[in-house]
Amino acid sequence: MLVNTKTLALSAALALAACTHPADVSRPLTEVADKNAHFMIKDTAAGFSVEVRYSRYQFVPETSALMTACRQLATARAYDEAKRRGREIEQINEQSVRVSTGRNIIKARTACRAFAEAKLKR
Repeated sequence: MLVNTKTLALSAALALAACTHPADVSRPLTEVADKNAHFMIKDTAAGFSVEVRYSRYQFVPETSALMTACRQLATARAYDEAKRRGREIEQINEQSVRVSTGRNIIKARTACRAFAEAKLKR
């Protein structure tokens, strides 16, 4: 009986620890929307640049999925910033977004950095 109680308690604790909630997608991308993503916007002569630092826990590393997410975050943030400024930008080709990844095996976190340049339409 004691073993069953311990198993039940452990199962309940694991179930609660696995619960997460999705990021708020109703607002423009900011650090508030996703606590795992940090954005930096810098003005350039032709428009602005977007740098994204993103990391998340991955028990089994999925670097390609993280690279895709990082590229999409950089691109989406650029379009949100252009909208905020009331300007249009030239289309950003996701293949032109520079991305690098890394892994912290101690914390089981995979991280990426992405950099995209947004050129304002004239």
